[in-house]
Amino acid sequence: MREQTNWQKTKRNTQHGHPYSLIKLPKPHIKGLLRKRMLEEWQTSWKNGDTGRKIDNIMLSVSLRLTNWIREDVFFFSQHGSFPAYLKRFHLSDSDFCSCGGIGTALHYATEYIYTVSWHMRKPAPNFEQE
Repeated sequence: MREQTNWQKTKRNTQHGHPYSLIKLPKPHIKGLLRKRMLEEWQTSWKNGDTGRKIDNIMLSVSLRLTNWIREDVFFFSQHGSFPAYLKRFHLSDSDFCSCGGIGTALHYATEYIYTVSWHMRKPAPNFEQE
């Protein structure tokens, strides 16, 4: 009689949107489901978000694994750091121009700035430049 009652409760709960109310699931299984759901939501937020667009083209998907980026790479690709254009954006500088007269972005320092000639890279085609 008791088994029938539990079965009826399980059936009723399942029909009303409570499928796991009487079923004991292993904790690792629950953690796996939660991790999967969290990563799906994070990926959707990353894909549809307004921030991080400069890094979006490099890191297409989110992950719980750390990347081995050095500090300078993070500054360059995110264009954060002590670049005049970044400092001006947050009202920490009056001008976004560097000392040579160009707009002081990370790309400018890597491709055009006169004091970094020995480290210059070739400037990307206009259709690959980011705003």
